[in-house]
Amino acid sequence: MADFSKKLLEINNMDIKISCLLLAAGLSSRMPIGNKLLLKVKSLTIIEKTIKNLYKSNIDSFFIILGHQSNIFSEVLKNFKIPLIINDSYQEGISSSIKKGISLIDQKSNGVMICLADMPKITSETYNILIDEFKKFYNSATPLIILPEYNGQTGNPVILSKHFFSELKKISGDVGAKYLIKKNKKYIKKIDISEKHILEDIDDLEKYRELIKNEK
Repeated sequence: MADFSKKLLEINNMDIKISCLLLAAGLSSRMPIGNKLLLKVKSLTIIEKTIKNLYKSNIDSFFIILGHQSNIFSEVLKNFKIPLIINDSYQEGISSSIKKGISLIDQKSNGVMICLADMPKITSETYNILIDEFKKFYNSATPLIILPEYNGQTGNPVILSKHFFSELKKISGDVGAKYLIKKNKKYIKKIDISEKHILEDIDDLEKYRELIKNEK
């Protein structure tokens, strides 16, 4: 009976679809040596490393939201078979990229995983843990927010169920979905993650130097 219940759960989970928005439209204003996402780590740019980790995960659909220097990114990423979406309003903040992406994802998606392109150390295994937890807790009647946590600190990415799609289309400024998450605490499931990488974005020179040092 236990094996049958497990099989039934696996079948039900297959019907739960998660879209991914990779946010890569920002100005990279804190990095003095160029756009942080285009900096190299060995043979790959930071954004390429992030994409490769996501590509190996169990997401069902994938969009990359570009803005600043989108022409350069389009050339760098031309070999990836992933839709590149241009956010012409990127200077209005990260919320504009989320809104752009939400308006385009498949409305059959049960949730959206919002990822930051400057977090190349998050592994596909970590993404899959969060995806699996979303599928385990999801039901169509109840909103759900999956937040990763390391040593009591919440990080990225976040997964929000489709119940929040209409609200995500109304957010504004440079705080992303933080306000929406804060006012919906009762729907949050915090998932303990053993990797500190969920806290580590590469947004300044010191963090970039540390990244390339550790990659040697």
